[in-house]
Parts: sequence; C-alpha cells; structure tokens
Amino acid sequence: MQSVADVEFGMESINDILNLDFRERARNPQMIDDIDVSGAELLNILSAFDNYGMWRLDIETSQVSWSEDVFRIHELPQVDGPVDLEAAISRYHPEDQQYLPQVIEEAITRKSAFRFVLRLKRAYSGYKLVKSTGKFRHRPGCAPEMIGTFSEFQPANRAIASIG
Repeated sequence: MQSVADVEFGMESINDILNLDFRERARNPQMIDDIDVSGAELLNILSAFDNYGMWRLDIETSQVSWSEDVFRIHELPQVDGPVDLEAAISRYHPEDQQYLPQVIEEAITRKSAFRFVLRLKRAYSGYKLVKSTGKFRHRPGCAPEMIGTFSEFQPANRAIASIG
C-alpha cells in the first residue's frame, strides 16, 4: 500500500498531516461515570466549536450510521437509516479513496483501532482535511462492529473562544 505521507497537498508537502495509524493494543478505558457526564453531553462538548461526530459500522450487514455532524463535514444531506458509503467515499481525493476500505478492513482483521487524516472534497472547490478514529467492538450478545469519531482536521488553535 502506498504511504499517504507520500502524497502532496496544495502548496506544501503533507508528510506530517496525512496519515494512517493502527493501534494493536487497546489503551486502558477511560470512564466518565465518576464525573457524571453522559455520552450526549460529551459529544456536545466536543462539537461546541467544530463539527465533531460519531459513526458506526455493523460489520455483518455493512450498514453505516452517522451522527448529524458527520453529514455536515461530508457536506451531504442528513438521511435517516444507513449511509450510502460509496457516495461518501467518492467525495474523497481520488488518491485517498483507496485507503478508507483498506484501513477499515485492516482494523476489523486485527480487531484493533485506527486513525486517519485524509482529503475530503469541498462542495464547491478544493479539499479540506478530515480526521477519523475508529475501533473494533464486539459486545456480548451483539454483532461485531466498528465505532468511531469524525472531525475536520484543525491546525493548532491558540485563540481562546467562548460561547454563551
């Protein structure tokens, strides 16, 4: 597989931005029960300033579900039910499209986690960088699945912002 780090992006080399990573061993799980925060509250905190969403892939049926912000990031209309994965993949830079199915298949095979930063086509012109993380999950009594997060890749932001 060609390294995504070899791809050029606009006026500069993207060696330090585009990437694919796998994590073989799971980190120790973090618990939010002790601080009395729900999953919905956590997602709302993460998306307070930037689009930040969740996704789920049912491995047995290949059905994909997205939260509202993942549709916004992809600049696609929100739909109820499964996402058209082929349409979503077609919105990535032609050189990056091959990596999405490969990285997901690899994580499923390894039963591991992944992250990537790739180029996503803007609705009108050009590309933006997007970041996704995902992990294999097989809960007792449930079908195996991949779950993860999706956000627009933001360079370090040193400004302090607030909302009411």
